[in-house]
Amino acid sequence: MGAHQDRSVPSAEVSAEVIDATGKTLLPGLWDMHAHVTDNDGLLNLAAGVTSVRDLANDTDSLLARRQRIADGKEIGTRMVLAGIIDGPGPYQGPTKVLVSTEAEARAAVDNYKRLGYVQIKIYSSVKPELVPAIIDEAHQNGLRVSGHIPAEMTAAQCVELGYDEIQHVNFLILNFFPEIKNTNTIARLVEPAKVGASLDLNSAQVRSFIKLLQTHHTKLDLTLSIFEDQYIGRAGQIPPGFQPVASRLPAQVRRGLLTQGLTPPPGMDETYRKSFGKMLDLTGLLYRAGIPIEAGTDSMAGFALHRELELDVQAGIPPSQVLQNATLNAARIMILDKDLGSVAAGKLADVILVNGNPATNISTSGKTQLVVKDGVIYKAAELYTELGVVP
Repeated sequence: MGAHQDRSVPSAEVSAEVIDATGKTLLPGLWDMHAHVTDNDGLLNLAAGVTSVRDLANDTDSLLARRQRIADGKEIGTRMVLAGIIDGPGPYQGPTKVLVSTEAEARAAVDNYKRLGYVQIKIYSSVKPELVPAIIDEAHQNGLRVSGHIPAEMTAAQCVELGYDEIQHVNFLILNFFPEIKNTNTIARLVEPAKVGASLDLNSAQVRSFIKLLQTHHTKLDLTLSIFEDQYIGRAGQIPPGFQPVASRLPAQVRRGLLTQGLTPPPGMDETYRKSFGKMLDLTGLLYRAGIPIEAGTDSMAGFALHRELELDVQAGIPPSQVLQNATLNAARIMILDKDLGSVAAGKLADVILVNGNPATNISTSGKTQLVVKDGVIYKAAELYTELGVVP
C-alpha cells in the first residue's frame, strides 16, 4: 500500500516524527531465506530493507555470539533464524565442524542443534545417503524443519520422499532428471547442470511426475537463482549481470571480487550455459504455476543480491505482488513467525521499510530503500551504505 501521513494533527498532541511518504510504499521488512551471516552483513541487509534472515550454515559459536550482540544492542543487524548444517567427513566436506559418519553421530548432532535453539537442519552434499532418514527422523521428532543440498548418489525426488521439507538451490532440481551425474558433492553440481540443463524437456512425464511429488509432500523451494545467473550468464573477468546496476556504488575491492564469479564454459558451450539458465527460469515459472511455494533466498552478497533474486522471480513469471509476499509474509509463515512478522499490522513487531516507488508494480523499486525500521529503531539507508563505503 502507498503510505501518506496526515500533517493536520496538532504537534502539541503528538511527539511522533511525521514522514512524508508521497510516492513511496510502506512494506513489511524483507526476508533473505538463504544467508551465511558475516561481518558487515547486518548493515548491508538493513540498508537494503532486509530485516530478517535465515542463516543456513555458519560457525555455531560465532553465530550465536553475533545474535546475542545484536539482541544486546552492541551490533547492528537483522533478526536471525538459525539452521544447522550437517555434513559427512571426506575430501569434499562442507565448511562445518559438524561431520557425521554413523547414525548415532547424526542423531546427536541434530539433538545438539535443537538444544542450542536452532529451528532447522540443513543436510549437505557429503552426508552418506543411508544417514539421511535418521537425520530427518530425529529432526522431525524434535520439531525441526529439514532442508538441504541433495547428497551425492541421491536425487531430489528421493530426498522429498524421505521427508525433506525444503530443497536448497535450483541446480539440484535440474540434476534430479540426470541421475547419471552422481558426484554432486564436487563442483560437478554447478558445472554439469550448465551443460545438460538446456536439454531438459519441461513437458516430459518425468518433470510432471516430480512436480506432483512436490505438491503431494508440500515441499518448499529455496532456488537462489541469482547465483546461477552470475555463474551461467556471467563470465570470469566481467561484472556478473545481477551486480552490473550497483557495481559502480561498491568499494573497489568488492568490485574486484565480483570479477571471479562467472564460470568459463568449455569451447562451444557458451550458448548452452546461457540456455541452461533460461531453463532454470522456465522451470521456476512452471513450479510457481503448479502451486509450489518458492522462497526468496540468495546465498550471495547481503542486501543487493536479494533484490536481484526478486527481479529474477518476476522474469520467471511470478507476479511482483506474489514475489513481495514470498519475501515477507510467506517467509514468516514458513518459519512459523507470522504472528509477529511478515505484514504491516497492529500488534506485530515494528519491522517495516519505506521504498521509493511501488514494488507491487515494478519489483526493481524494492531496492530503493529510504527508511528501515527494525524493532522500532529507525535507520536511514543512505547513512548505513555510507558507513560501509557504498555510494547511496
